[in-house]
Amino acid sequence: MKHIIKLFLLLILFTQSVICGEYGDAFLLASHHSHAQALGYSSVATRVGGGHALNNPAGFASGATAQFGMLYQQFDGLSSNIVLEGNHGISQNYIFGITYIHSAVDGLHYRPNLSGLSPEDRRDSVLTIGADAPGELINYREDGVFLTLARVFEFEINLGWKFFKIPVKMPVGISTKYLDKILVENRGLGFGIDIGSQVFFNLAGMTKVLSNTEFGIGLFVSDILNTPVYWTTEHQDAIKRDFTRGFSMRQNLPAYSTSITLSTSQQNRYPDVRQYGLEIGFKDLVYMRGGYDGYTPSLGLGIGLKKFIIDYSFSQHELANLQKIGINYHF
Repeated sequence: MKHIIKLFLLLILFTQSVICGEYGDAFLLASHHSHAQALGYSSVATRVGGGHALNNPAGFASGATAQFGMLYQQFDGLSSNIVLEGNHGISQNYIFGITYIHSAVDGLHYRPNLSGLSPEDRRDSVLTIGADAPGELINYREDGVFLTLARVFEFEINLGWKFFKIPVKMPVGISTKYLDKILVENRGLGFGIDIGSQVFFNLAGMTKVLSNTEFGIGLFVSDILNTPVYWTTEHQDAIKRDFTRGFSMRQNLPAYSTSITLSTSQQNRYPDVRQYGLEIGFKDLVYMRGGYDGYTPSLGLGIGLKKFIIDYSFSQHELANLQKIGINYHF
């Protein structure tokens, strides 16, 4: 129990030094799993089908002990992302996960004279250039590899004979990551560490009304060391620490073979924005999802086919529609 308390104190200490600012990982963050996107990215305290490295590395320990997943994202006419993820139990207690993310922006026309334009005019200027328009093309490519070690702790909080016991499951995960970026002819390399935890508990001992209700709390600190990115131009960037916290509540309705999950989260990266999500599952076969990321709504659908789970999500942005499809196989 002492090591669990120490871990929580460590996470709390990190929150005191969280700094928001630079967005050097923006393309990687766009590679969130379709399950997370459908919930408006409010899923730090929720069990999701994949994308744990970006959502919360503790998720590797709260799902299947062996699985493989693929994700494809199309941001119409702007970028495309591919994510490969797998995990396997390496002992009775520990799970090892690996994630590879590839993000690319191809065929973007170079426009050197945009400094005097408003953001809207810059956007329209770039989008109105046709494929046959003259001008130099530039490419942007970003790859990321995450290695994660996760474990789940199970224990009870005993409030004494006058009260009740609270059963708790606490997955914990830590990731090391390697980033490789190419912008035009320049290359940048970065190394970072992320850590996350989830806590799931039931209050059935307090009242039978809550016997089918599970509560969740999620904590995720990314880029603990202010991930440095070293460029061949001898310039150095830093991806600032970000702290995400959230809450979830899952209500099972056994009589209807249905479950309802509500989730919410907030990031220091966007201090005045809160995300919300709703998922309704039926017989572990069909999952209908909706969410709001603070800027735009999103929708999603999950379908369970024995060992396969297919997840689709959609949201409409100012520039283009964002669609994702993910496939997970549980061994």
